[in-house]
Amino acid sequence: MSAPQDQPGQDELSIAGLDDFLALNAVLILDDAWNAAYTSRDTGALAEVIADDWLGFLPDGAAVGKTALLRAIAAYPDEVLVFERQAAQVCGDTAFTRGQLSANGVHTQGFLRVYARRAGRWQAVAVQVIP
Repeated sequence: MSAPQDQPGQDELSIAGLDDFLALNAVLILDDAWNAAYTSRDTGALAEVIADDWLGFLPDGAAVGKTALLRAIAAYPDEVLVFERQAAQVCGDTAFTRGQLSANGVHTQGFLRVYARRAGRWQAVAVQVIP
């Protein structure tokens, strides 16, 4: 007896689960690359992680683009930066990570990062920074 046409077969469910796993893994790797580039002040590496149309929203309501972010991290004070990821979720071609940043052991910010898969490639497209 064959499965009803409107219900996916077991193979289709397994493939969908694998696709979700691979997407989440790709986003977590990209999120770790963001953190590594930021902590080492590597603007070239960070430029690869974030999209050209990336936008950052700061706690005071200001918005910054990719160029401003890269300029800012190049001049960031020589502090020990530590990122902690608290959550990650993939929703189709969009993904979110949430975490916090400390500098020299002191909490400096929380953030929500948004990633998008465009033409098969994941990149960061936005971040919301909170105190």
